[in-house]
Amino acid sequence: MGLVKTVQRLITIHSRLSRFRGPLEMLTLGVRDPRVPLVPKTVMIATLAYVASPIDLVPDIIPFVGQIDDMILIPFGVLVAISLLPPGLRGEYRAVRDGAPHLA
Repeated sequence: MGLVKTVQRLITIHSRLSRFRGPLEMLTLGVRDPRVPLVPKTVMIATLAYVASPIDLVPDIIPFVGQIDDMILIPFGVLVAISLLPPGLRGEYRAVRDGAPHLA
């Protein structure tokens, strides 16, 4: 039964992290936009690299703690990166994420 519980936990973690798909798309827009200042762009790149990297700060083999670092670090990085964006760009990226054409 341990394997079943582990799979259920991973599914729960995946569903929670999937809520950040839209904001992660905003980060990918920001990384490519030359209007984004250096500090927000650096935070965006670091967050996206952590999401894409197969290497974790705490290995997922360690029960609970291995998954909790992803549940904390990814949302934190996304929220910090988006909060550092200038408000005009943030609104533009939100509109593009919601289906408006990207003009930049």
